[in-house]
Amino acid sequence: MLRVITFLKSLGLWIIGALRALYAQAIRRPLEAEAVAVAIILFLAAVQISDTTRTISDGRIILTGEDLAIDALEETFVRFGYSLDGIREEDRAVPRLIVSDVPEGLKDIRAVDRRKRMFFRSVLPLILTANEEIAIDRDRLLTIASTFSVDDEDINLDEAASIWIDDLATRYGIDRVEEDVSLPELVDVLKARVAPIPTALALAQAVEESAWGTSRFAREGNALFGQWVWNEDAGIVPTEQREGQAYAVRAFAAPLESVKAYAKNLNTHWAYATFRERRAATLTAGEDLDGWALAETLTRYSERGEAYVESLRAIMRVNRLQPLDNAKLAAPDVMIQMAEAN
Repeated sequence: MLRVITFLKSLGLWIIGALRALYAQAIRRPLEAEAVAVAIILFLAAVQISDTTRTISDGRIILTGEDLAIDALEETFVRFGYSLDGIREEDRAVPRLIVSDVPEGLKDIRAVDRRKRMFFRSVLPLILTANEEIAIDRDRLLTIASTFSVDDEDINLDEAASIWIDDLATRYGIDRVEEDVSLPELVDVLKARVAPIPTALALAQAVEESAWGTSRFAREGNALFGQWVWNEDAGIVPTEQREGQAYAVRAFAAPLESVKAYAKNLNTHWAYATFRERRAATLTAGEDLDGWALAETLTRYSERGEAYVESLRAIMRVNRLQPLDNAKLAAPDVMIQMAEAN
């Protein structure tokens, strides 16, 4: 909300200044005044376009502005045939509908079931989108890994592959030179880190950490997972901080960024090494990821420890989230067709 107010103030001042300039130009140079008027119209059109639904190249439809009002959002979900039961029971694909902010109206929904449905349908595409991006990197990593053996001592990757591996390592918190690891060792570590997060688990944690999207941190900072930062300028300072600690809850420009940061946290932080080891064993065995099973590895995510894990599992059980571990995004071309039809 603060970002919107600041933007509107800036826009208002810009328009006033432009109109004053236009008036002055109209008196002295009518033709130049006409050009300025056209520029203003085009600028306002661009602002209007940026505040409505947009489709981008990979089929994502960005929902922003008035589209985030609860009734409008619900109508959009209906138009795209997007229902949780359809995904659980009919194996329907999840539309690539990406909310640009946590919907403000979630806190005003009195019907608990409706609030839950709106929250899950808003967050599920974000989790699947973040996982899809991780999966793209993982596929490329596994393709490169298939070209050599763990025991190979002399490995010659082409320049593009070598640069990409080093960049991936940096993104996943590994300094190859400092840690003095061989290429096969590096790839093994990356295999454990560059992997998706179970959908049911991510949904349950989003519920737990954001109070169904109604917490102050979710509403003001698109923070769905309660990640701390020690730089108060990078987040929202709690009204009641713990004694002896100066921290903030990290804020994000969009909830999708919050999901990506959460995935990176689980995929890189030392506290979640057991999570990664268990997940790697599951993937190596060719089994599907199970959010319920992997939840027990996250006792370090909260000071509540085992009680936190039980809370996550209660959320999964009551809201039938486990079948959503198998949810898939709709194909980009399908989304583009659906956007044109809607």
